[in-house]
Amino acid sequence: MMQTDMAIDTTFPQSYECEWLLETPPTTALPHYYYPGASVQGGRDGVLVKVRSECGQEWLGTFAFGRLTQRGVSGLFTTPDPDRLCVVAAGEGYFVSANTPTSWEEILAVPTRDVRPIAAHDIIVFADFTNLVAYGKTGLMWRTKRLSWDDLKIIEVTDVFIKGEFWDILSEGTATFVVDLATGAHTGGRTEI
Repeated sequence: MMQTDMAIDTTFPQSYECEWLLETPPTTALPHYYYPGASVQGGRDGVLVKVRSECGQEWLGTFAFGRLTQRGVSGLFTTPDPDRLCVVAAGEGYFVSANTPTSWEEILAVPTRDVRPIAAHDIIVFADFTNLVAYGKTGLMWRTKRLSWDDLKIIEVTDVFIKGEFWDILSEGTATFVVDLATGAHTGGRTEI
């Protein structure tokens, strides 16, 4: 069982309450959804979260662990939409509506290796090995072109940009990139062959 006693990032306002659970409560009549799919028939092991929506509806969600890497992150994040929560389970990321648990989507950063909520732009940015992707209140805001060959690392975040680095195989040294938070446009990054 993976550790799930992590703090919840509450950068953005939320209309729901949620908590990590280490195991399914033994006697519960709460609906239990398994992601991906929002199935009530069962699913893979993952992060277990109890959610209470603004209208008082309670439900459990099991969010399947990622399968691609041991270096994926796990966390629970508020989002620019106060009715949606974000769960990242060992690199597999999900958005789900607290009010309608069957309304969900997978995050387009697989595996998710870093998550950066940025209140100044009302976005949440996700990093995988080679790209960044940003979501706002209405969904996907932008996705960068490929920024690195592999092993992208975010090294600085401001209210204007994200700066990252990676190992450039052509120059055999560390290279950097800068991504504009408003547009997703970037300077620097990998060199084409």
